[in-house]
Amino acid sequence: MAIAKSPKVTTDRELINKFSVLQLEQQELSYSKIGCVAEHIRGSENLEIHYRCQLSQNIHGFVAQKFIRVNGSPKRSSELVGIVNAVLFSVGDLDLIYGSPSVRRRYLDILLSQVDKEYLLSIQQYQKANTQRNHLLRLIRDGSSSVNELTFWDQQLAENAVILTRKRQEAVEILEGTSLPFHRLMGGSNEKMSIRYARTNVLSENIDLETFIKDLERSRRRDIAQGSTTIGPHRDDLIFEIDNMEASKYASRGQSRTAILALKMAESEFLYIRRSTKPVLLLDDVMSELDQTRREQLAEHLKKHDQVIVTTAELSHIPDSFINSSNRLEVVNGTVKTI
Repeated sequence: MAIAKSPKVTTDRELINKFSVLQLEQQELSYSKIGCVAEHIRGSENLEIHYRCQLSQNIHGFVAQKFIRVNGSPKRSSELVGIVNAVLFSVGDLDLIYGSPSVRRRYLDILLSQVDKEYLLSIQQYQKANTQRNHLLRLIRDGSSSVNELTFWDQQLAENAVILTRKRQEAVEILEGTSLPFHRLMGGSNEKMSIRYARTNVLSENIDLETFIKDLERSRRRDIAQGSTTIGPHRDDLIFEIDNMEASKYASRGQSRTAILALKMAESEFLYIRRSTKPVLLLDDVMSELDQTRREQLAEHLKKHDQVIVTTAELSHIPDSFINSSNRLEVVNGTVKTI
């Protein structure tokens, strides 16, 4: 509901309950729906995401169409983003350290798109311009187009690249500063965590339109040879370090998990700073690899947040102090019930 799509699947089709698919054998259409009521300082809003399944001749046997409504009115996915703010922690978030740069860029894109409509528009425009520029680069390489045709797309790319880079760097500085106290609390040592935004166009320190266009012009020969744009926000990275050593190379799993947990707490604070409303914390199996002391420390910290959803397969992992102040739900065969 926060970003209009699931972080666990690549297509909406994978979200459809198998029983909805089975219904298609008796009828041509089947519907699924999720919804919530978002309450914030501006009032309350009723949010719904509808999925319509229809028989198809494709390899899956059906297609799924998504429809979004806010207070009963149809909306685009981009218009839903940011109404509900949420922070998710799961074991898969270790990919933020060990995964490819694209995972870290996507993290920043999702975070900033929740709080900044200008960023959301710029990332969409940047991706379109980059696709067009890459197509033109390949045509130039094949002798079908002129280098002079790059001028227009360089301008389009640079205008949005400047916005994205500045906003990303500003966000990373805030995330680093707000993550440090929690990292010290959970780290249990004098280790220092740092987060750094690594740009690909390092030929110049300035982040302005003229400089970025010049950087693109300098890289043209290489770009044409490779048939793709080799510098810009779509190639930048986010570097995590512990005591000035790159976490992806030298950190233990425990150190990495603590670093990501600190990042998520900083993300929560970042969203609160930008939206004046505390986000919903979604913590999946967050306690499993923590010792008892750190579990207690985390539980005390979570009490400061307005709404927290913690999932676990082992209730013994959750401190009693947290359980006693929480509402407990159990999921059995896809059905949720109150305990």
